[in-house]
Amino acid sequence: MSILRKSIDSILVSDLEALVDAEARETNELEFKGTLPFKPEKGQPQTADRWIEKGDRIGPYARDQILAEVVAFANAEGGTLVLGLHETRDHPRRAERLEPLPKCEDLARRLIDATEDTIEPRLAMVEAKALPVDDAGAGYVVMRVGKSLMAPHRLTSTRDFYIRRGERAAVMDVREIRDLTLSLARTGDRIEQVFQGRQKDMRSTYGTLKSLDQEGNIHPLIMRATALPTTPHTIAAVTSRQDLWWQGRGFSIKVGEQQYSCEYPARKFSDLPKIHLRSLQSSPPDGLVGVSRLLTGDALIEFRLAHKRRQSKDNTSQRYSEIYATWIIGLVAGALSQVDRLRSRLAWDAVEFGLEFEMLTAKPAVLQWADDWDFGDEMSSGSVTLPRYSVGPRSEFNDLVRTIMQDLSNAAGVPWDYPCELPWQELLT
Repeated sequence: MSILRKSIDSILVSDLEALVDAEARETNELEFKGTLPFKPEKGQPQTADRWIEKGDRIGPYARDQILAEVVAFANAEGGTLVLGLHETRDHPRRAERLEPLPKCEDLARRLIDATEDTIEPRLAMVEAKALPVDDAGAGYVVMRVGKSLMAPHRLTSTRDFYIRRGERAAVMDVREIRDLTLSLARTGDRIEQVFQGRQKDMRSTYGTLKSLDQEGNIHPLIMRATALPTTPHTIAAVTSRQDLWWQGRGFSIKVGEQQYSCEYPARKFSDLPKIHLRSLQSSPPDGLVGVSRLLTGDALIEFRLAHKRRQSKDNTSQRYSEIYATWIIGLVAGALSQVDRLRSRLAWDAVEFGLEFEMLTAKPAVLQWADDWDFGDEMSSGSVTLPRYSVGPRSEFNDLVRTIMQDLSNAAGVPWDYPCELPWQELLT
């Protein structure tokens, strides 16, 4: 299997050896570099990059040459860069031999840090994996970056924009920069239309919920967490890929020093999907009230919860909306887990997703963790559409949940300063 079809976490040294055995060619999505690029300067005694000779820092020339490849991938269709894999000198260039680089784990970290310091706008998704082969830590580095909606990107050190042309990174000209900007603007418009379509669909469902002849003092409610790649991606034959369907379960979340159960609606995430037109879906028995999920061939992900009007347990006549933070966290955790499933199964490690959360109900609406702990004041509106979020790597999921809860808390009129810890290792297994 080509490393382009494997998640970066699952790539092994044997996969790089297979590239050499197959004399794999460089492509518009795959680049090899045998060692760190080096350009001697007048009077300089070194014959290789400082990292190779001393292992304390990456020279500016090597850094810029490597990051130019990363930028070129981000400005094109994304790609994978392998460091420590030599290529042939003839054309087409092919994988020739492996040569371990010193302190590969530290090198991978330094390169990721350099992407944040040297590339603008900042890349939303770039991954690096070290593959050590000896006790001294020498080995190889695999970097992967996705096509970026924030393109065109450039290196601040050279002030140049780069694009992938065939097997090489090249400096972009003015026309290419303009064309890329216009193309990505159209992509952004398409994404906006998709999210607007989900908003329209949810409002229609909410109208149906309100029209039901149902007694009770608790207002109907509907909420959704929707995720979509920020650049066009397709799941081929999605209806035959039920292995891509993430199945979840109830879990607990740690908020500050307190533990809260997220059993509902998360326990419903174990339902198997049914095949629909170019999509996999699961729905409640009546198709309306309860938990529903969606995964389409365009990699649209949605987790939705709908409640009809019902009577409170205390049989009071006071009308209000019942909103539990654990419901929201459950939907968001489900959407993030499904994103992670696609990334790991489809080698989409560096694919950025946008996430949107929306809730519709009626006032008075009070957001609460438990029956005895409200967030604060009544929410200014029962209808809330939070700012759209960028879904980063798995290591940032807790921070994203915290940001979402902070925004919801602010909507309820109070500040928020509690860390959120979810059992991602358990959820993503």
